[in-house]
Amino acid sequence: MDTPAPLRLLDAAPIVPGANVSRPIHEANGCKIVLFAMDAGQAISAHTVRFPALVQVLDGALQVTVGEALHAVVAGEVILLPAALPHGVRAEQPSRWLLTMMRPA
Repeated sequence: MDTPAPLRLLDAAPIVPGANVSRPIHEANGCKIVLFAMDAGQAISAHTVRFPALVQVLDGALQVTVGEALHAVVAGEVILLPAALPHGVRAEQPSRWLLTMMRPA
């Protein structure tokens, strides 16, 4: 079995003009981690899921809607998306971020 090697997150998710790109990083034991790269103005529309998730901004700036609240989230910050509460994401500038979904095992 091969041993895992480090992954340079910012290199693994280049910003594509006018696009929203995602790359699964890991999935096991109910946890799934996805790396996103979004050009400015790209968005994921509001939706609801049955499990909590965490958005961690690596670079850039996002507007994250959680319920009725709008939050500015920048590089180095995280925000929790509680289960069953509508949430959406919009890139205010070219941005890369991790989404960690915490599904019940």
